[in-house]
Amino acid sequence: MPQRLLQHKHCVTCGKAVPLTEEFCSEECDSSHSQVLGRKKRQLMFLWIGAIVVLIIAMLVGLG
Repeated sequence: MPQRLLQHKHCVTCGKAVPLTEEFCSEECDSSHSQVLGRKKRQLMFLWIGAIVVLIIAMLVGLG
């Protein structure tokens, strides 16, 4: 007879099973996930700044 598992979900970072009320299995996974999100936010900010700079340069070249 198959054994039934308790309701659970998986850690966002490492994939281990965690209770439904939690997102991460440990503080280490939580801080690691926060660092990854911070890096992604910085990358997105630099992408937007770069796009704006390129757009301004293109406009100046087009006008000149």
